[in-house]
Amino acid sequence: MIHGWSLRHRLIAVSAALTALAGIAIGMANLVGVRAFMIGQLDEDLSQTAYRLHTPDRDGDDISHQLNGPGLTVGTVLAAFDSAGAVTAVYLNSEANAQALSPNQLADIPVEEWGAEVRDVRIDGIGEYRMAVVGESNGNTVLVGLSTASVDRVVSRIAAYQLALIAAVVALVILGGRKGVDMALRPLDRMRQTAQRVSALPLATGNVALTERVDVDVDDPDTEVGQLGNAFNQMLEHVDDALKVRQESEAKVRQFVSDASHELRTPLTAIRGYSELTRRTKQEMSPELSFALERIEAESIRMTAMVEDLLLLARLDEGREMELVETDFSTVVRNAVTDADTADSEHEWTAAVTDGITVMGDSHRLHQIIANLLGNARIHTPAGTHVVTTLVRNGDEAVLTVADNGPGIAPEVIDSLFERFTRADSSRARATGSTGLGLAIVDGLVHAHHGSISVTSQPGATEFRITFPAL
Repeated sequence: MIHGWSLRHRLIAVSAALTALAGIAIGMANLVGVRAFMIGQLDEDLSQTAYRLHTPDRDGDDISHQLNGPGLTVGTVLAAFDSAGAVTAVYLNSEANAQALSPNQLADIPVEEWGAEVRDVRIDGIGEYRMAVVGESNGNTVLVGLSTASVDRVVSRIAAYQLALIAAVVALVILGGRKGVDMALRPLDRMRQTAQRVSALPLATGNVALTERVDVDVDDPDTEVGQLGNAFNQMLEHVDDALKVRQESEAKVRQFVSDASHELRTPLTAIRGYSELTRRTKQEMSPELSFALERIEAESIRMTAMVEDLLLLARLDEGREMELVETDFSTVVRNAVTDADTADSEHEWTAAVTDGITVMGDSHRLHQIIANLLGNARIHTPAGTHVVTTLVRNGDEAVLTVADNGPGIAPEVIDSLFERFTRADSSRARATGSTGLGLAIVDGLVHAHHGSISVTSQPGATEFRITFPAL
């Protein structure tokens, strides 16, 4: 259970547990010492009692008469046994009268191997005794025993007091330890808060200034916490330097793509224009030359589209804000599906659109989002595939889905589907004109409209889901 606790709770729990264990160990050692001391005192009393009983003028008395002698305490046991092992015994009851022991109690008194030592004897019904030999009387060996009940009562009271004291000390350790641990962990809390703020930053893309640092000026740099804080700040410095290098590299790449796209538009336009002009002059040319001109014109058109896509992505990477206005999203979706149905009759195109859904957006770019998704379905699904486009309002969101019953997207591709130049079917990409930029553009445009996009796919069911804030 402690594995789910915070470091603060673990430290307090460990401190309380160690305090309790130390208190219990000291208490047990104390109880053992107190009991040993009191048993020693009891043995001295037993020796004095034996001395008083073992006098010349009392050796002839029977044991019950001796029990009524002066100086004997309640609970004292006198026993005698002969050479045959027959035992007689009495004890001084609470009324200070001699009371004979029962046969079962007599059986608890040992009659063998008695010497000068003191022995522990447990007698049923009256408890633990310390017993010793007094002497002989009328040929019988006489024993005397003093009860250890008073010793056990004192030890029990001391144990209860110590337990209460240990509980109070543990409670104080928990209360005081919490304050101490809070003060000791305060620098770690600052590091945790700094780490949380850093983890919330969008470090993957964009211009990020990592200015967060841990304040370790008030801490001793020679302590473990101070060293950890300094190491943490050094790590943030290295991360900040790496981010700056990444930002500079991305800026150079974006600038290169933007410049290259601008520069390529002019020669591509010239190639396309000259190929069209040559083809329209009606000059006689061989079939091979005519085919070559057609391919030059087609490839120039494809290259122009790719350059336009790269230029759009470069602009989206720069984080330029788009001019968003109130747009009838329902009409945009219907027009996009109608265009797809007109351009391709081999697929089944269906639209289920709720009227009156408006969003803040650029109608041209919104149409481009839907057209790219529909074009993606047309390119990567066989003829006869049913493509269903739906638009509904869900609370404060406009939810657009494009679903098809095609073969689905390979699992190894789906995680990188919105990255640039990712192709779900690389073997067909060039034949179908796919550049691998369509879904990357969709992703960029969706986020530029403050929306989100996701995809789920399995054989026979692929669905792209887009949500925008609805007006």
